[in-house]
Amino acid sequence: MKVLTFLNEKGGVGKTTLATTIGAGLAIMGYRVLLVDADPQGHMTISFDFKKHHSLYDLLVRDAEFNDPGIVQPIPPQSYALPNAKLPDSSRLYMVRGNRETRLISQALEGEPFIIQRRMAELEEEDIVDFVIFDTSPTPSTFHALIYLATDHIIYPTEVTYLSFDGLVQSIKHTTDYSKKRSQEGFGDIKLTGIIPTKFRSKTLEHREKLKSLHKGFGDLVWNPLPMSVVWEEAMSRKMSIFSYAYDHPAAADAWKIVRTAKEKILNV
Repeated sequence: MKVLTFLNEKGGVGKTTLATTIGAGLAIMGYRVLLVDADPQGHMTISFDFKKHHSLYDLLVRDAEFNDPGIVQPIPPQSYALPNAKLPDSSRLYMVRGNRETRLISQALEGEPFIIQRRMAELEEEDIVDFVIFDTSPTPSTFHALIYLATDHIIYPTEVTYLSFDGLVQSIKHTTDYSKKRSQEGFGDIKLTGIIPTKFRSKTLEHREKLKSLHKGFGDLVWNPLPMSVVWEEAMSRKMSIFSYAYDHPAAADAWKIVRTAKEKILNV
């Protein structure tokens, strides 16, 4: 089981969109994927038409079990699968929902820095899923620390703008700090798996120059940029993955490239 986290200490860069898209793509490929909404805004939760709920709080603070009612929600395959494809007998994509109570988790768990890591170890032992994907808040907090210490791979979505780059740099610094702590505890380093430029406009000189500087600073960590397209918002507003909503749109082709890259870099295949 691999734990993947999407981070950037700047809002609106596409963390939720990419987390749900890669989760959906991996599920279509046949992997079992658990999405965890660790942002108090609960946007990952509502992106698949669920009501915001304190499931994550219950799991971490109230010691709920993964198989307790309401903790892990299966996402209907028709919300993420390809149109006209034969739907699986049961969902391969699941959700642990969040709401505003998520912001209280770190206070309730003060002194338990490895609580999420421990719950992830339980999940791995039960062999329920292949991937766990965390969506996070842009606001740095002690809750981020708990997620860092449970994370195997981190992907950083970023717009090609000055403020997004600042959030990116801060996020990478924090990742490096917590990677050392995680390694000292015997859980291995956090792998900086990728930086994904989002909302890219190739005809804009500023975007082209910022993309060059991103490549200069981070080299092969930078993945192919995702061009700006309204179809992403259209899919989100309809509570569907880009693959279900517009499988033949260029944006879906770009999304597949991102999913395949994620699979290759995380599984080394």
